[in-house]
Amino acid sequence: MITTEESIIRLCIALVLGAVIGYERQAQNKSAGLRTHTLVCIGSCLCMIVSVNVAMSYYFGYGYHNSDPERIAAQVVSGVGFLGAGTILANQKARNVQGLTTAATIWVVAAVGLVTGAGYLAVAIVATVLIFLVLTVFIRVDTLLTERCRKYYILQVAMKNTVGQSRRMTAFFAEEKINVESFQALSGEEGPLAEFTVRISYIGRLQESDIIGKLLALKGVSKAEIVPEETKESAAGPQ
Repeated sequence: MITTEESIIRLCIALVLGAVIGYERQAQNKSAGLRTHTLVCIGSCLCMIVSVNVAMSYYFGYGYHNSDPERIAAQVVSGVGFLGAGTILANQKARNVQGLTTAATIWVVAAVGLVTGAGYLAVAIVATVLIFLVLTVFIRVDTLLTERCRKYYILQVAMKNTVGQSRRMTAFFAEEKINVESFQALSGEEGPLAEFTVRISYIGRLQESDIIGKLLALKGVSKAEIVPEETKESAAGPQ
């Protein structure tokens, strides 16, 4: 059986380990931060302690040989999924799925709490260090790999000079997940046509011919082409 003193020590360690991970999420301004991760870790640790003690007490007190110390703890793994789903649904207004990392963090923090409650303190500490490294160091690696896969183009576009047309163009870039890096107007503000160059970047399989084709298919767009390499420097600067 896990004594009261051992239980308190394990709960305190779970508090510290959960707080370490929660602090990183809080610093990134995520929907689940310091308190959420700490509570999940303490709660799962407590469930593990109770699960072990109940199974052991029934075994030694009543002679039940089929008592399972994993039964309560197993429900934590599935139950914590509701919290993870909540962090994803909190971002449902965005066009892309967000909150997956925080949801995975909540799930793995619950696992850390279970391991702590089971008494594998060294494993729990090492797991926490590895999780913290993934959240802090791997994000830089992820950013580096993302930038290596990012494509850049400079487009010259002519379209109707109306507010509705501008909104249509903005919606096109948003739907295709294309980032507008810089923009330069080439025509006057009062003319019937708006002509401009725009530097874009994106990640994916979309080719430059696909971008041009989709732009020309937009209502009100009369011209869309890739700017030649020698003119990129004049168009790339921020306006």
